[in-house]
Amino acid sequence: MQTDLQILDSHSSKNMHDSKQKPDNIASAQRPVLFQVKEEALGGFAAGVVGTLLGFPLDLVKTRMQTRSASSSKHSPLSLLRHILRTEGLSSIYKGVGPPLVSLSIVNTLSFTSYSYFRQNHFRGTDGWDYRNALSGMMGAPIFGIVTTPENFLKTQMQLDNVQSTREKEKQSRNQQLISQKKGTLQTENLTKRPKGKFTSSFHCAKTLASTHGATILYTGHVINTIREAAFVGTYFFCYEGYKCEFQKLLFQFGNLFSGYGNNERLRGNSDSKSSITSLAIPMAGGCAGATAWAFTFPLDCVRAGVQGQLIPPHSSEITQKQGALQTLKNLWSTKGFWGLYAGVGPSIARAFLVSGSRFSAYEGALWLCRWSGLTSPGEGEFGEEGPGAYDD
Repeated sequence: MQTDLQILDSHSSKNMHDSKQKPDNIASAQRPVLFQVKEEALGGFAAGVVGTLLGFPLDLVKTRMQTRSASSSKHSPLSLLRHILRTEGLSSIYKGVGPPLVSLSIVNTLSFTSYSYFRQNHFRGTDGWDYRNALSGMMGAPIFGIVTTPENFLKTQMQLDNVQSTREKEKQSRNQQLISQKKGTLQTENLTKRPKGKFTSSFHCAKTLASTHGATILYTGHVINTIREAAFVGTYFFCYEGYKCEFQKLLFQFGNLFSGYGNNERLRGNSDSKSSITSLAIPMAGGCAGATAWAFTFPLDCVRAGVQGQLIPPHSSEITQKQGALQTLKNLWSTKGFWGLYAGVGPSIARAFLVSGSRFSAYEGALWLCRWSGLTSPGEGEFGEEGPGAYDD
């Protein structure tokens, strides 16, 4: 089965007089732009699976920190993770991992192919700090948003399910105590048990909410999520290409310094040394690009989490007015101030470095396996031996 997509550019007006050429000559005169999708797609899929599994516990901590009330106890990221493990159990760490495991694998696959296509065939982005790399990355954001909005909504609902259930039980317990005091009796409820959420799985959450509120409930926060996607991928790919060149220059300088000869051509003429330097520069650039993109777009993600993390009653009769992005931003600013928009940024940056490094390894491993098995050939695709890494969404 042919996997190469050929995009044939039409002749410009100055070549119209050659229209009388033979068909074979016309075909050969056309300029083919080959865009290989096989390696980027398979590598992106592997990167998405590995990165999601490794980074999900930190994503849970980030979501809890983003959505906790201003009056709640201030746990550090590590103490919050220990608190979750102690009170909710190990299984809660990966509650809701199903949707991102599927969607991020798809999005990473799309991001590799989309970025490669637009950078090579439309914007002609170059290595280094080139704004065209940002535009190339942003082109896929509308498609990414369609995929990631339901995933983010279900993930956020599942990550907050235990917390929201506990809050509901505490509210009901306080109301029962007030009623009991009025009646002269005292009833207490044991709230020390491990909290149990309303939803048993992401599929159960989606089915329950969609059946009572309609399928559109899954696209709560679609606009703010798509804006965040565009800002994130644009920042990521712009910084990735820039950081990669800077790290390559720095590593070349260090290599020449410690070579004992100080000869620039000594390393530049050695293909093995160049390959080693590039292989080291890519994960470093990916980690720094991920951290920079998270720091730049984190307020948007905080607003998104607030919109998608609202308590959605499982019964349509209990529906309340949903809060939009602007109202969520206003509430965050009034209750937590500017730094409230960066609540949970620490775990996100740590996750960016962890996930970017692991995704790079998974990407390279998938490429090696494809070439070893004969599924693809060395150097296939725009990036060849130099994969673009995988952005951490």
